[in-house]
Amino acid sequence: MIRFVVLLCAVLLLTACTAPMYPATNGYTVGPPTVTVQASAEVEVPPDQLRLRLVVITQDAAAEQALLENNRRMKTIIAALHELGLSESEYRTGQFRTFPEWSRPPRPMPEGWQRQIVGYQVQNELQVRTSRIKLAGALLGAVQRAGADQVDGLVFDLQHPAKHKDVAIARATERALGKAAVLAKAADVHLGQLKSLVLDQARFTPAAPRMERMVMSDAVASVPVSAGDVTVRADVTAVFAVE
Repeated sequence: MIRFVVLLCAVLLLTACTAPMYPATNGYTVGPPTVTVQASAEVEVPPDQLRLRLVVITQDAAAEQALLENNRRMKTIIAALHELGLSESEYRTGQFRTFPEWSRPPRPMPEGWQRQIVGYQVQNELQVRTSRIKLAGALLGAVQRAGADQVDGLVFDLQHPAKHKDVAIARATERALGKAAVLAKAADVHLGQLKSLVLDQARFTPAAPRMERMVMSDAVASVPVSAGDVTVRADVTAVFAVE
């Protein structure tokens, strides 16, 4: 029994002597030193698809007439898309709304005045998504001539962004490793084991021309459009032990 106690004390003493000791700060024991670095990388990629939103707006005193005119103009727009070579899989109907238009109160307002329905407005939305990037200018001109009242949110982006995100992640990780090596060399220490590697974010920003909203007026054959590149970005944080 005495030999067991002596052996146990020896083991505890050896453990205490070999365990790393770190100074206490404000009553708390400081952990082993580490190096933490953050790095980011961006990849510029040419877009391979465009998206845009078309809106047809019609008004009439009769709801039925407003709807008929809207349908006629939307069919004309779809026919224009087909003439450019787009298929039914490259466009779809978005929001469809119809609502009454009310009379405005006169000034001064007579006693007992009540508003009345004076007409109806119909709004029909068509969303286009196609890989035919080079048709952007001709597409805008064609839908304008066909009767579109508004074109919103023309953007150029990627059909499969995941593979480009992987490239950005790999480059950001390489930069993090490089930064850690520079820090360690400047501090005259050696990097130890990689303790943590976190992907903070990986996203892409569509290439948006300065054409967020167009109100169609004069007929044009084609609209000059420059797509630019899509920016794919990744951010990582790495933590290394220091030896």
